[in-house]
Amino acid sequence: MSFIVPLLKASTALFIIIDPLGLIPVFMALTQGATDSERRAILSHATLVAFVLLLLFAFTGTGILNLFGIGLSDFKIAGGILLLVLALRIIGEAHYGKTGGGKPGVVPIAVPLLVGPGAITTSIVLIGTYGLWVTVTAVVLTFTICFLIFRCVNLLYRVLGETGSDVIAKIMGMLIAAIAVQFIREGVQEIFFR
Repeated sequence: MSFIVPLLKASTALFIIIDPLGLIPVFMALTQGATDSERRAILSHATLVAFVLLLLFAFTGTGILNLFGIGLSDFKIAGGILLLVLALRIIGEAHYGKTGGGKPGVVPIAVPLLVGPGAITTSIVLIGTYGLWVTVTAVVLTFTICFLIFRCVNLLYRVLGETGSDVIAKIMGMLIAAIAVQFIREGVQEIFFR
């Protein structure tokens, strides 16, 4: 039980930050003109690349913080502010705006859409909060769910449509804002009240 509850919290936080359902219209636009099988292959490749990158950040993030003498409390506050700005952008603007060019599958699908500053920040904070193995398991679980969603991307896009995906994105934005406030609050409490 001591592993399951933190795992559920960590996985939920990562899933909300990555927001695969809200990204479906962006993915459809980036893979326009591709066949269904080509689209699935591109998204599978992007998911694998994003998964490996986030695991890499999970294993090295704390070491990087220690190298620069940054405490986890400092990173929680900075990461919380970053997530709050991201959440406000998602809530206030058209979902994710226009994406730039690049090689579909790696840029911009894997980075920065799947693994951007929000996911990296969240994974590093989760390691400090729940430990390395809970966070790594959460990354594996989250990307397994993302992979399954992306295997059904054509069907989900037909069901949700652009409007449905945008509504989901706005709801996720509110949840990201709440997670951001929690990170900031925890960081402030750790610095000033402990």
